[in-house]
Amino acid sequence: MSSGVKKLKVNELKDELQRRGLDAKGRKVDLLERLKAALQEESLAESASSGGDEKQGDDDFSDDGEDTLEEQAVSFAQVDDDSLLEEDEDGDLDGYDKEEEPDPDAECEPYGSQPVTDSDHSMKYFSAATALSQTGITEPVIKFELEKEENVQEIKEEIKMEDAPEACGNAGREVRGAETKRGQNGYSLGERVTVESKKSGHHDRKRPHEESRGYIYYEHCEKKRSCTMQRSHSSDQSEDESPASSRGPTPIPVSSDEEGRPWRTDDGEYCDWYETDWQPNKFCFTATPGPRSAAAEMDSNLPSDFLELFLTDELLQRIADQTNLYATQYFQAQSERLPQSRVHAWKPVSVPELKTFFGLTFLTSYVKKPSIALYWSVDEVDSTPHFSQTMSRNRFQIIWQFLQYNDHESQHDADKLYKIRPVFEYIVEKFKEMYQPGQNICIDEGMMLWRGRVSFRVYNPKKPVKYGIKSYILCDSATGYCFNMQPDIGEARTTSEIVFSLLDRLAGHGYTLYMDDSYNSVALCELLLGADTNVCGTLRKNRGEPKIFREMTKYELAVGEKVVRHNERVMVVAWQDKQLLRMVTTCHQDRMQKVKVLQKGHKDEGCHFKPQCVVAFNSSMHGVDRLDQNIAYYPFVRRSHKWSKKFVAYLFQLCMFNAYVLYRARNPGEFKTLLEFIRSVVKSWTVKRHVGLQVKKDKEVAVEEDLEGGRRSTRAPYKTDPDSRLDGQLGKHRLEYLMPVGKKLKPTRRCRVCARRGKRRDTRMWCTSCCVPLHPGECFTDYHTKMNYSI
Repeated sequence: MSSGVKKLKVNELKDELQRRGLDAKGRKVDLLERLKAALQEESLAESASSGGDEKQGDDDFSDDGEDTLEEQAVSFAQVDDDSLLEEDEDGDLDGYDKEEEPDPDAECEPYGSQPVTDSDHSMKYFSAATALSQTGITEPVIKFELEKEENVQEIKEEIKMEDAPEACGNAGREVRGAETKRGQNGYSLGERVTVESKKSGHHDRKRPHEESRGYIYYEHCEKKRSCTMQRSHSSDQSEDESPASSRGPTPIPVSSDEEGRPWRTDDGEYCDWYETDWQPNKFCFTATPGPRSAAAEMDSNLPSDFLELFLTDELLQRIADQTNLYATQYFQAQSERLPQSRVHAWKPVSVPELKTFFGLTFLTSYVKKPSIALYWSVDEVDSTPHFSQTMSRNRFQIIWQFLQYNDHESQHDADKLYKIRPVFEYIVEKFKEMYQPGQNICIDEGMMLWRGRVSFRVYNPKKPVKYGIKSYILCDSATGYCFNMQPDIGEARTTSEIVFSLLDRLAGHGYTLYMDDSYNSVALCELLLGADTNVCGTLRKNRGEPKIFREMTKYELAVGEKVVRHNERVMVVAWQDKQLLRMVTTCHQDRMQKVKVLQKGHKDEGCHFKPQCVVAFNSSMHGVDRLDQNIAYYPFVRRSHKWSKKFVAYLFQLCMFNAYVLYRARNPGEFKTLLEFIRSVVKSWTVKRHVGLQVKKDKEVAVEEDLEGGRRSTRAPYKTDPDSRLDGQLGKHRLEYLMPVGKKLKPTRRCRVCARRGKRRDTRMWCTSCCVPLHPGECFTDYHTKMNYSI
């Protein structure tokens, strides 16, 4: 092949082939050979039209006999070495190609009617055209033997296949009249004789590294790859096509010296990979997707009830106990405290108060302010009265200061998750208990932002959150429900151990697991097949794939082409799109599927063909991404110097989203967005009745004592109404006469309803449940039944 053709790029090769009306699809190697054949045919046609010199040269060469051959060989030996060993522009000997070096030990079979004896040192009879046709060697090497008295060490003549027109000139003494022969690959190639002399001065020339391995090595590798490549054009296959063949699997052709057993690669692997007749693995899906256990039995449309499936009173009681214990240990250790410190106002926290605390924390997810103190601002510009009406600022901050999840005095240094271990294990067990994922599940990594000091902080530049605590998460592909998670704390574990620990009880039920190239390998796919679990995902190099995939580059396949190999259990696919994509699957067909994609610069969607495994991977791999996307909309993770507080807040975010998935599954007709779901939870957890059950009981006892003792009646806040006024239970709301105060035996107060309507009217009655003065009749009914009773 000429150096000019080799330097052409892929697009230039395709243009040249299209200009000649030839097929322009395939690898660059195929395009080069196709263009080479076309150039050679054109050169042969020009030589045939110029005259019959070439034919006459062939006749003289084949009929002259032994003396003619000797004379030609001697004349070869007398040629100047410098003229015979001319160097080309690249510095190589003329006639040599770095990628194609002839084997110096190869010889053509003798041809002629007279036998050749050992004592006969004369030249052998041969005809280049006949030798090529009999032996079938594409690039033979012909060796000339001279008489011993000749002062020439050795002359080797190599018949090279070239596309240069001058290679087919007169036969003369340069012996270039050999007939052209169509090679095994179907291309007509010219033949040229080049001469190498091994005299002193040129004998010690060191060959480049590429030449030292010999031409036969590169020829064998190229033939091996060309016979194993499969071209699959998107226009030739459709969605309904399937590999139809009545024969068994077609193995990859083996080398001639190893017929009957698999071809052995250079690295020692036995490759039993096949090209066709792939049959996907099919497992029966035996699980029932959806809510289970207590979630399946729940008949409620209140969002807070679903959240309490994960954040139960048992868990909150444990957090409250550990918080109170930590505060006690703090006061014992800090005997000398500042008298103005707010820690003096500490009192033990209860479960209802802890719910109120977390409810306000959930409220900060969609009411954004730069600092905690601003939520209690009294400025009319940025005030949020609900915070101050629910809990005081100092109480909120002191609970946050002493919030604890495990006893730090009995901490084990070997357990890096000791500070959150009880809460983490409890929540993850609830995740697995309350929901059964669908058939398609996925494993990916989740990141919680953390730039502080912790031994297992990681840096991943491919993630939106680059610094933080990484967790392995298994999610339902359809809903994004987090089924299982494991923080990466730097333990020495294999990928298979991580995957099987995340699967937990899902193994053996016929699930299809989607993973990216961080986890996938051919060996892991076969292990998961033993657990009745199919696998699909991207694949990195050197993960057990065939050798052809390891050596493949993005320039060898045209856009839309793919190469497929399988070992009857796992199928590996290489597909060229914008980038070369390697996929591994155990459950998808070897076919192309038609999909609609958005085209740049076009308004309408266009059709595109992709492998079926790629389409399934794109639609089922986004479970963890869907989870991360939803919790990123309304984050209530606050900044803290302690990673344990921030990570538990991250777990509570996962609880909120999982509760939302359960709510949607149990109430399909009642559509609520995630924001509406969180708002409903906040309203349920921040009402007055959750401040403390014991405080409410004490207040009721005090009111009864006031009624019996004749003391003044309790006043309700004037600007706000109690939450219980619209509870719909009018039987609990009773009108009583106001108790005497001092000398006033019949005290009066302004009616709440009349005052809001702009009327100044007093009444002697009040509602003992709401502590609000009301007129009996219309005012009492409107106050307890209308949302806006001022109209």
